[in-house]
This record gives sequence, C-alpha cells and structure tokens, in this order.
Amino acid sequence: MPVTGPDQKLVTMAVTGGYAGVHQELILRGDGTVHTSDKGQPVVRRTSAAQFKELRTLLGDPALAEVPSFTMNMGAADMFQYTLHLNGRTVITDRSSDDHPALDRLIQALSDLLPE
Repeated sequence: MPVTGPDQKLVTMAVTGGYAGVHQELILRGDGTVHTSDKGQPVVRRTSAAQFKELRTLLGDPALAEVPSFTMNMGAADMFQYTLHLNGRTVITDRSSDDHPALDRLIQALSDLLPE
C-alpha cells in the first residue's frame, strides 16, 4: 500500500452504540497521523513506526477482501457497531461473528488508538 502523505486516508473507523451511546471516530492517514474524536472532541497524534507498520500490514491482509460488507446480529441489543472504510469499500460489523479474524485484528489495533 503506497504512502502518499497526510491527505491519504488509509482507513476510517466509526464505533457507535452500546449501552452508554458511544460515538468515536478514527482516521489513519498516509503519513502515520491518527485523527480521533470521541463525541466530537478531536485529537491528532502520530503513530510510532512500529504501530504504523503493523497497521499497514493488517490493512494489506488479503483475507479482508473476503469479509462481507455487513455482518450484524440483528437480534442483539446494545452492541457496538463498527463502520470501516478501507480499500475502496465499506464494512459494517458488530464483531459477533468469529469467522473473520483479519477484520477482528484490524479493529482491535485501531481501537487501541481511540481515546480512553
């Protein structure tokens, strides 16, 4: 995945829902900066070289191409919904399926960058 700089969005992720009404957003840019917000409060920081390499590796996993665009347990309540824009597509999941470990690894690595 080529890196072109601060204008390139490698991935965006929004986390919404849950009992407390979470609304967090994250944008990972091509220069290694991470733009996050938690209910509208923006924070910008830079990933470490190791974090950025790991994220780029996770984003390049060919198994992500096999992930369905929509995997939600419609009978569950108060689940978090993850909406990701990556590699020219949108994926919406509540992580209730164990069938997509590449997606789970990516979501976990991105979630580690969200505000506490």
